[in-house]
Amino acid sequence: MNKLKEIDLKIKELKNKNKKILSSNNEINPKFYSMAMNISIELITGIGLGVFLGLLIDNYLQTKPLMFIIFFIVGTIVGFYNMYKSLKKYGYFK
Repeated sequence: MNKLKEIDLKIKELKNKNKKILSSNNEINPKFYSMAMNISIELITGIGLGVFLGLLIDNYLQTKPLMFIIFFIVGTIVGFYNMYKSLKKYGYFK
């Protein structure tokens, strides 16, 4: 009986959470849209800067694929770290 009440409570919480995400006419809440745009920009910027710096250093040192690969990996790691920090700021991680 106690488990049944817990499940019912969780279902009600999920329904309330769904109402917060969707506005009155079933459009996505602008707050969540801006959060998604911010997070995706963080990831794309990190990868883009890594690729740009990798190509720039490759052309300067004449080591064609080496620096591109290294900075692509570093840029991806930095992008995901910035994404994590943004999500932490929004309260998704503690």
